[in-house]
Amino acid sequence: MKNEARSERILRIGILPALIFCIMLVFQPAGVVFPSLGGAVVHECGHLIAAVLLGIPLRSLDVGLFGASLRVRGSLISYPKEFLLCAAGPAMNFLSALTVAIISEHRGYYSECGEWFVSVSVMLGLLNLIPAEGFDGGRMLSVVLTSMLGPRISARILSVTTFLSIVILWMFSVYLLLRYGTSLSLFVFTLSLFYRLFVEKT
Repeated sequence: MKNEARSERILRIGILPALIFCIMLVFQPAGVVFPSLGGAVVHECGHLIAAVLLGIPLRSLDVGLFGASLRVRGSLISYPKEFLLCAAGPAMNFLSALTVAIISEHRGYYSECGEWFVSVSVMLGLLNLIPAEGFDGGRMLSVVLTSMLGPRISARILSVTTFLSIVILWMFSVYLLLRYGTSLSLFVFTLSLFYRLFVEKT
């Protein structure tokens, strides 16, 4: 039993995310890779800190291709606690971005690494707030709707907001790609999200 309890607390990282990180280390500058990784770590730390403060027992932190997910041990948690747990990740991104920006402003200059960290943190915070399944914003919306309207209506509304959010995000990536020749990664990311959430399920 003790060994099982220990294994449940292990940080689980998928092969594909680890491979992508190694590729980034080889082909991207360190000033881009490590601030990006830092923004992601800060986001997950926000969830972990909130879980500790709210007294939510965690089983594991699983890192996959589309981000990380916390697995809760034991019974289901209350809606308010789940809402706060989901909101803590984006909140930590915004707080860390603001902190780095204030420190840089106080020192009188922005380093390239600091600028990239602020940009990545803000983008991660905003991206995770979209009302789509698999994102913090989607889970927060689901919690609010379920508490007011019940699980069936909540699931229907979430499926609509998920579809619309991914389509809008994809259209935005197409615009950036055609207009500025950037955001290929966002374009591929939205297509893979659409496949995972809609095609794969059917």
